[in-house]
Amino acid sequence: MSGSVATADTAFRVAEHLKRASAPWDVFGERITTHEIHFGPRGIELLRGPIVLEGYGLRLLRSRDGKIGVGYQASTDASVDGVASTLEAAESVSRYSAFPAKDVTLPTGTGTGAPRPEITDPAVWADAPRALANYTSALFAAFQNRPGIGLSFGSVKTRKTEVTMANSSGLSAGYGHTRVELEVAVKSSGGAEGAPPGEYWVTAFDRRLDATPLPRLADDWSRYASDARRAKAPPGGEHAVVLPPSVLEAILPASLGYKLSGRAELREMAPAIGSTVGAPQVTLEDDGTLPWAFGSSPLDDEGTPQRRRTLIRNGVTTELLYDALHGSALNHASTGSAFRGGFASLSSGGSSFGSAPGPSCTTLTIPGGDGGSDEELIEAAGEGIWVQQLGWASPDGLTTMFGGEIRIGYRIRHGKLAEPVRGGTLGGLVLAGPNTPSLLANVAGIGSRATLTGHVSVPTLLVRPMTLGGDEVATSAA
Repeated sequence: MSGSVATADTAFRVAEHLKRASAPWDVFGERITTHEIHFGPRGIELLRGPIVLEGYGLRLLRSRDGKIGVGYQASTDASVDGVASTLEAAESVSRYSAFPAKDVTLPTGTGTGAPRPEITDPAVWADAPRALANYTSALFAAFQNRPGIGLSFGSVKTRKTEVTMANSSGLSAGYGHTRVELEVAVKSSGGAEGAPPGEYWVTAFDRRLDATPLPRLADDWSRYASDARRAKAPPGGEHAVVLPPSVLEAILPASLGYKLSGRAELREMAPAIGSTVGAPQVTLEDDGTLPWAFGSSPLDDEGTPQRRRTLIRNGVTTELLYDALHGSALNHASTGSAFRGGFASLSSGGSSFGSAPGPSCTTLTIPGGDGGSDEELIEAAGEGIWVQQLGWASPDGLTTMFGGEIRIGYRIRHGKLAEPVRGGTLGGLVLAGPNTPSLLANVAGIGSRATLTGHVSVPTLLVRPMTLGGDEVATSAA
């Protein structure tokens, strides 16, 4: 098996029952073991686990009248009768679907030679309850002796997933990985009479439980919660805006995973190869091999080895993302970009076998630029807004439009961070055609160091201008 050790045989057991089924078909299996801790201001309130979910998705590809009938059905019953029932349902679905491809070439082999990115936390894999207990203790300790600051609620979840894949072309591969989900609400209260409490919410996804940065993060989260109490609404209008990686993570993958894929190309919604969609200094890659990245894996969900793909180079579209099905329809080989459930499944950290595969991004990366440190980007902005957290950015994959409320940010005055701001709606397009304003087209500075955050590895970006909706209009645009 490729990548981290996997011990489940879900897809292989199902494949044994499919040897007489008409080809082509493929099976994607998962066994997911979840543990979680929920806590409140007085400590741990709930422990759950192990919660085990095992299931598979069966896909049939049937040639009919020059097109492919695609039948997909998921199940948690891998018995002989269960597989037969799932096969019958998938056959029925395939009769009523027609995908514009004449044939589909599925991957083969065992995944030997595929990249082996680090995606498995040994402590979580070996003993998730102990790893959770140690991490939660470190989290509580990081918030001790902070007057007026506390954890109002939160949860930490771990998932150990054993992936297996098989198909009628001889594929037999699998790997294991871990995922971690952290949700924390930090509350600031007390002090001046009449000042309302402030709260800072954290939702983070990772591959491992790493308590090392918790003291530093607790300092930052406590400061943001305290600053939220005195924050005022920012002025509306056009501003120079500085966006750190945590904000870009909430915008870029969900906006671009569809737009830069074969799904969009098939519907004539993708940018043409060679078209300008960003500022000259913008290079955007999709890398499924980064260590500890939430989207990394040895193989995609069809069994094609992962790799790095350059989607935009120097502001120009250079490549799109394909799975086997869309690649066949558009005369392209798969780029190893087949994922089940798309970005939503990656974000949830839950099961993937319930959805058929389709092209999507893994980890979007922007190399470090010559904009320097965050402080230097702020200085280059002059006057503007630093956005620390954007709530409900609601990125739209069809249009790449997004818009969300600033939960906490800071005015930039004379090249320095100034008073905190809260409220107002920051939005716009992430990607657009030539001569149309967008986030990527308006990039005016790229920080020197990329940071891995969830589904992105990007530096801080200075974007000039961006539109901020608010009650008050700035006296002069930045």
